[in-house]
Amino acid sequence: MRRALVLALAALPASLLLASSAHADTFGGFSGVDRPYLVNSDRVCAPLAVTSGTATGMPACDKAPADVVAKLSMKAPIPQSGAKATFAATVSGRTLTVTRKIGGTPVVTWTAPDAIGKVVDVYASQYEDRIAVTYTTRRLGKEVTDVVAFDLGQGAATTPTQPPVTNPTNPTTTPTPPTATPVEDPKLTKAIVAARKAPKGAKAIAAWKAVLAVDPAHAEATYRLAAAQALAKQPPDALATLATLATSTRPDAIEWRIEARFDPAFASVRADPKFRAAAGLDKKGTSAYERLMGFGGQWEQTGTSCDKPEIRFTTLRDRTFKLRVKTVCQGSVFDTPFKGTWRIEGTRIVLTLPTRGKQVSAADEAGCELVAQGDEDALHCVIGRDIDFTVLPTRR
Repeated sequence: MRRALVLALAALPASLLLASSAHADTFGGFSGVDRPYLVNSDRVCAPLAVTSGTATGMPACDKAPADVVAKLSMKAPIPQSGAKATFAATVSGRTLTVTRKIGGTPVVTWTAPDAIGKVVDVYASQYEDRIAVTYTTRRLGKEVTDVVAFDLGQGAATTPTQPPVTNPTNPTTTPTPPTATPVEDPKLTKAIVAARKAPKGAKAIAAWKAVLAVDPAHAEATYRLAAAQALAKQPPDALATLATLATSTRPDAIEWRIEARFDPAFASVRADPKFRAAAGLDKKGTSAYERLMGFGGQWEQTGTSCDKPEIRFTTLRDRTFKLRVKTVCQGSVFDTPFKGTWRIEGTRIVLTLPTRGKQVSAADEAGCELVAQGDEDALHCVIGRDIDFTVLPTRR
């Protein structure tokens, strides 16, 4: 499915400039007078800065005329192979790790936007203060070669201090025992099943109270009870129940608070300050989940004819999403729907677009980042290296 999305976007009119054909980049060396490096013969890129052993983002590159490239005095790269090599690189999924060959000390860890196939070559600058790695990835259905470089900073060639040798008979750390997976109380499971089947009104209220009698902090039960009370025209009770959800420390409490914002059951109390406080309507989201779902999980990019596509992106609480890409240009209309699942990794939203009949792999994943745009959040999604879009929340 991810490949289908890539191909669908790539099939747009050329004037949309959303995708370019697959390619293979080559590393052209490091500047002898500055920090940049050369990709192919005309792209000058800034290496990614390494902070505490980690680099983030993608290198910024610009096409440069021959005279500019000449002034940078690009030096032939030093391949890191054989007995004289200083650095080595390994990959795992999207993660690239560069280490020193002697001792295996980590130098930099970097996460690529797409799954990495394999490392092709590793290069170092003359003073070993910059490292470049060429690696393979899949784009537009083909395997291509990309280049990423890292700036270790001045003095990086100095051999790092070896970690102290610990006494094996007097270990300094104690292994943490594995944490057992909690088993849900059968009574709780039975009560939840019964409550979900209960009709509206007094029976629903009694059923969800029975769930809370077993687990007083159960987030869904608290939310469902408040909704049942609101439908039964018991607004004071509904608001008081919902207020307890606002103070909950359960991880899924925020999900149900956001659910309440759009539930018709609370229509009669939606303007009440107590409801707005309990649902968190008047505060800016802080967690990635709240930032993503706070306005109902609906995002959009306004399209313009022959310029950029119209995007409709909807994320749902069950961790599924729907994506619609529509373009209009010179009388031609492309309207393509997609669907898949999403998950949160830190501040990153990982989309999985499965291909029917095939096992899901890292090649089916794409990433979105929550970024600030003015005084609100935007969601920037990258589908491959040259295909991206930015959507804004649809306020309901």
